[in-house]
Amino acid sequence: MTDAIPLTQAVHFARTVLTLRGVPDDIALDVAEHLVESDRVGYASHGLSILPHYVAMLDGGHADGAARPECFADQGVMLCYDAHLGLGQHGGKVVIDAGLARAHEHGQCIVTLKQSHHLGRMGHYGERVAAAGCILLAFTNVIGRPPMVAPFNGSEARLTTNPLCFAGPMPNGRPPFVMDMATSTIAMNKARVLAATGQPAPPGALIDAAGHPTNDPAALFTDPPGALLPFGGHKGYALGLAAELLAGVLSGGGTIQPAHKRSAAAKNNMFALIIDPRVSLDTTWQTAEVEAFTTYLKSARAQPGADAVQYPGEYEAANRARQGDSLVLAVSSIAALNALAASLGIAPIDG
Repeated sequence: MTDAIPLTQAVHFARTVLTLRGVPDDIALDVAEHLVESDRVGYASHGLSILPHYVAMLDGGHADGAARPECFADQGVMLCYDAHLGLGQHGGKVVIDAGLARAHEHGQCIVTLKQSHHLGRMGHYGERVAAAGCILLAFTNVIGRPPMVAPFNGSEARLTTNPLCFAGPMPNGRPPFVMDMATSTIAMNKARVLAATGQPAPPGALIDAAGHPTNDPAALFTDPPGALLPFGGHKGYALGLAAELLAGVLSGGGTIQPAHKRSAAAKNNMFALIIDPRVSLDTTWQTAEVEAFTTYLKSARAQPGADAVQYPGEYEAANRARQGDSLVLAVSSIAALNALAASLGIAPIDG
């Protein structure tokens, strides 16, 4: 690992890289802050390590750094957006904020987004919604690239990692509840990190090109490739299908079926529901009930050798507190980012 890099320095670096590739400053800032925060809360797979890939997608015309999401349907409590292949961390922020405004007014809002470049860490949006006192249920699918997740009982990929995100505020100063998970056993970017660092994948996460179980993440990048597996067998598989259909069909962006063109760039579609419980519900009772349940949950004895029981979101909060106002990045990530800096003629991220 490297020495700590101040958050402001990391954000400035990513923002500078993107603006040099023609990205407007406000969009570049949204992307940079999102990537840095992903590293800060413990998700290097969705942090600055993917910045070189974003630059390659911009340079190759697979993403439009200047594109902004366009609302093409406004039905009061449903807002539908087309991202026009714009950078997802900006587009996602715009549509989630629009949905929050409507939820504050009506109590709920459905938002959809199609044809977005990579949306990034979905928990980032969950935290944003929770900070506004609201609840988020979001489903995302991935099109535009070959599938990478095998269906239950299948030996060939037919899906992608199709993440789910559920989030909401917690009472009495507790960190927000943030559940952000791929419906595959591990995320594709996580597999890339494991392969790059020579680490094995968890048991039950992968099959090779012949359909046999393997712990080698490099099996995903052979020709023909292996595949990720859905988490939890048929249960995770069913959730992945729900995400595919909700995000792909209701957004209008499409599913991963092969009639839709595939290339080097992934495109995200999203279907999300934002609820503001304060508009029409008894929040005093809600707060007391959530606190009582959380206290009961966390009172369970930990298993031998395990830490205390946690709920989703505490992991991120603990990492954020531990990192403080700086980041510690892997040596491999620093090397890749500094190579990118050299190619652009700017100072290294750790300079």
